[in-house]
Amino acid sequence: MTTRTEVTPNRRGMRSRELVLDAAERVMAEHGYEAATLARVVAEAGIPMSSVYHYFGSKDGILLAVMERGADRFFADLPDLTGRAGRPAQHLARVVSAVIGTLERHPDFLRLLIVFAAQPPAAGQGEIQAVVRRIREHALDLLRAQIAAAFGDDP
Repeated sequence: MTTRTEVTPNRRGMRSRELVLDAAERVMAEHGYEAATLARVVAEAGIPMSSVYHYFGSKDGILLAVMERGADRFFADLPDLTGRAGRPAQHLARVVSAVIGTLERHPDFLRLLIVFAAQPPAAGQGEIQAVVRRIREHALDLLRAQIAAAFGDDP
């Protein structure tokens, strides 16, 4: 599986790349990875097939880029909750509320993450699972930090 990280798109190319990622995220979230054919993604994005191969190399490359972008957006959208607000239960309620709000703003990413964690695609499984594992570990690190902030040294 090839992700085309060496390709640096210009402004128009960035727009095309984002159109592909948006279309792929929608199609994969609604219909699953296997049903998200390149032809379907290209038709929904309205760009030439050659652009997909140029920027992503393959369908698996698109999936990896969708997951990475989704994770970046999701974690960037979470508010900074480094200091404890009120009692431990109040702090944790604030954390849960913030996470729920972020998930509501990014439902396709959540849907994809759950699907690929439960049933990874057969193709490119190692790289896809590595991305899912990295996202999961980052989320768990953030959760552990919030529990530590809520309870201090006495969890």
